[in-house]
Amino acid sequence: MQHPALLFRLLLEHTPMALVMLDVQDEVLWANAGFLGLLGTEEDDLVGKRLTDIMRMVSWRPVQREVEVHSEGHRWQRIWLASEGLEASRMVLMSEVIPEGAPAGVAKLMAFVDLPGGQAEEVPPFSDPHTGLASQWVFEDRLRHAIERADRHDQPLAVLLVRLDRADEVRHAYGEPAMQTLLAQVSRRLTGTLRGEDSIASLGGDRWAVLIEHPVSPESLQAAALRCIEAMEAPFTLGRPPLLLTLSIGIAIYPEDGTSSEQLMGRAGQALDQAFPAGHAFFDRGLKQMLSQRMAIRHRLQEALLCPDRHFVVVYQPQVDLATGGCVGVEALVRWRHPERGMLPPHEFLPMVVEMAQMVRLDRWVIEQVIAQHQRWQAAGVPLSGLKVSVNLDASLLEQSVFDGRPLDRFLRQHCSELGWLALEIDGQVLSSQADAHSLLLRRLSRMGVQLVVDNLGGAPVDLIRLAMLPVSEGKIGRELVHGLADSSPFARQALSALSQCLKALQLGSTMVGVETADELAAARNKGIDRVQGNLLGTPMASDALAAWLGNHPERRVPVQP
Repeated sequence: MQHPALLFRLLLEHTPMALVMLDVQDEVLWANAGFLGLLGTEEDDLVGKRLTDIMRMVSWRPVQREVEVHSEGHRWQRIWLASEGLEASRMVLMSEVIPEGAPAGVAKLMAFVDLPGGQAEEVPPFSDPHTGLASQWVFEDRLRHAIERADRHDQPLAVLLVRLDRADEVRHAYGEPAMQTLLAQVSRRLTGTLRGEDSIASLGGDRWAVLIEHPVSPESLQAAALRCIEAMEAPFTLGRPPLLLTLSIGIAIYPEDGTSSEQLMGRAGQALDQAFPAGHAFFDRGLKQMLSQRMAIRHRLQEALLCPDRHFVVVYQPQVDLATGGCVGVEALVRWRHPERGMLPPHEFLPMVVEMAQMVRLDRWVIEQVIAQHQRWQAAGVPLSGLKVSVNLDASLLEQSVFDGRPLDRFLRQHCSELGWLALEIDGQVLSSQADAHSLLLRRLSRMGVQLVVDNLGGAPVDLIRLAMLPVSEGKIGRELVHGLADSSPFARQALSALSQCLKALQLGSTMVGVETADELAAARNKGIDRVQGNLLGTPMASDALAAWLGNHPERRVPVQP
């Protein structure tokens, strides 16, 4: 590496300087002859195009003191530059400034100085010579491709910037050769801690970058950061006594924190600046507080799942037949009796139960409660015993190798011998994709008298023809499509009409959930939906309240005609 003073002298002596002016969208407004010559292109091929579409710039070592030169308030740094007009990538100096008093529309001015001395044809390093990890050049290329994939699949991704704490102290105490040995050891620990699909690169000096594509959530990213920090707990042996070291980690998430690789790396760097030694920080500082709150909820939920009878309750929401106006069934819904926040609906805690892989335990408890309640209705001889009771199941309950070795059909048979009143609702997209794996179990359930309902139609693409080959009896249209009826766009009504007609053609019953307004109820009637469910007709209620609700209107709950 060349000394900063020499780079500064090169900057002053080397002409011409390549200049390009950009707008707020990073589109080229103007470029001088030096910039055109640098890229080997014409002005007509540049103006009006995004700079990142024309060339690639990778700051291989952006954080090292030896690659930065300051001149008249401007920050210069080495970068690798590549474009279609260049035969090979080349190293240049680059500075970016926001010109004062610039004309309207001008957002920034970028300056480049080509470096002589045979560096123009060098190939950027693909791996770090000390750690063996991918270089930043490779990492940023991977990051760009990952962003393109994320855009196509509408998924997030994340960048973690990792810094070795007290690196300067260690370097001063042990020397540079020992430091390089230590960096290789840290790199091996990080590589062994991260998953095989995660990309890790050395940024030079005492930093690393990690690309995580899936799954990406604040919880999963925090868990990854904590694993990396915990990997440093064992002492390092550079001498005596053994050396204890820590890491700091900054986290940025695409697209919330940045929409380009440059923005994402910059935001992760800003988060790293806020991280304490042996700690981590998100660029969005609110995520840390949110995670703390979620961890408290998660702890409460773990306790609740160990004693569900004390913490959960089952409520029932009526399902009304539009032809007669009578209540023909109910859906059993679980509620969590939180000690501080009161009764919580499913959407506030079920996703966390899924993350904890405890849906089998909770769903089985709900089924046990429903069966016991139905038996009480039968023993009392009340009209409720004649209603169909639907239970929404997570797909994990269909797996043959559940934790206690009891498949769903055997579990049901051990609790009840007559199940013609029970309907199991399973997400349509999951059922469509796993139809072959679960077809035998579904047929066994059907032979037991259990009705199978395809849930959440209209929320995601499903193969209805494939589902019709399974022993299903009904399709349930989800809230996402129903709530779209309030929009002025005709898409939701057209989709509802198409779904209704398709279900009828397949000889499947139809139920529309989430009916909250008179317009949604009218749409259900007009599109030929068989049954409706929603707060407009009856809110979820306990068994005693449901008996009173049904007793007040034993035959007709809603008018047949609007």
